[in-house]
Amino acid sequence: MRYCKLGINGKILNIIEVAITDCQDANNNFDNTIGLQFLENLTGWSLWTPIKDDSIGDAGIGGRWDDTNNVFVSEQPYPSWTFNNTTGKWEAPSVNPDPDNINNPYVWNEENQRWSQK
Repeated sequence: MRYCKLGINGKILNIIEVAITDCQDANNNFDNTIGLQFLENLTGWSLWTPIKDDSIGDAGIGGRWDDTNNVFVSEQPYPSWTFNNTTGKWEAPSVNPDPDNINNPYVWNEENQRWSQK
């Protein structure tokens, strides 16, 4: 199980993998609370959140955990982009005209506020 170490405003400071056996109760049942307690005992740090299989967004160092919306927020790629709490993705002001074009992909041009091909 992976856990994010959180700092001020939910900033992700580190990501640590914890063995499932360190997250189990006496009957070998998985218990997230036990995993969180294990990490606090191990590190002395009390602010952790699990990265679950159904977590929304991308958990990465430098990003943050939004506890209000229960979503991981990666670093903003461009100042003009807005974050969608439902999908957990950053969205450009306009839709990429051909997101599946791998031979000559479109890239966001922040200065011109539009998609351009290289």
